[in-house]
Amino acid sequence: MEVVKQLFDEVYVIKNRTRDDNRGTMIVGFDESVYEECGFEVKQSRIYMMPNKGTFFGIHYYEDDISKMVSVIKGRGMDYIVDLRKESPTYLKWESVELSGDNCKAVIIPKGFGHAFISLEDDTIQTFSINKGGYIPSKGYNYRDEKIGLEFDIPISKIAEYDENAEFVKE
Repeated sequence: MEVVKQLFDEVYVIKNRTRDDNRGTMIVGFDESVYEECGFEVKQSRIYMMPNKGTFFGIHYYEDDISKMVSVIKGRGMDYIVDLRKESPTYLKWESVELSGDNCKAVIIPKGFGHAFISLEDDTIQTFSINKGGYIPSKGYNYRDEKIGLEFDIPISKIAEYDENAEFVKE
C-alpha cells in the first residue's frame, strides 16, 4: 500500500499493493504502517454488496471523532468526499475518486468530511472500515442540496428512504 494522492488537506487516496501470477491476483488489503501514516486505525469493517448499477449511499458523516476507509473489491464505484468543516476554506466543496476492483485504490476520510458513493456497475462490492467498533449512527445531508452540488455521471437507481429524505445544509 502507498499513498498516491491527497484530496483537500487530510483525505488520502491509497493504492493497494498487488501481485499477479498464474493463480490469480493477491491484494494487500491491510498495511498498518500506511494506515499509521494517514492517522487511521481499523476497528470495524463492513462489506456492502450492490447488485445494481446506480445504487447510491447518501452524504453520510459522523459527529464523533470517526474516520473511515472505503474501497471496492469487485466492480466500480464513484466515491464523493464532501468537506463539512465550517471553518475550512473548502467548506461544502467536494472531490471524487473512482474506486474499482481493477485500480485497487482506497480512500481514507477523516472526521469533518462526509462521503457518498454510487455503484457504476452491477454486482459492485465495497469494503467500508471505521476506526470505532459497535453501532455508530451516522447523519446525512441530501444529495440534491445545491449548496453542495454533487454531479453524477449515471442516474441513481436504488436509494434508501433516509438518503432520499435527508436534510439540507443549514447555514
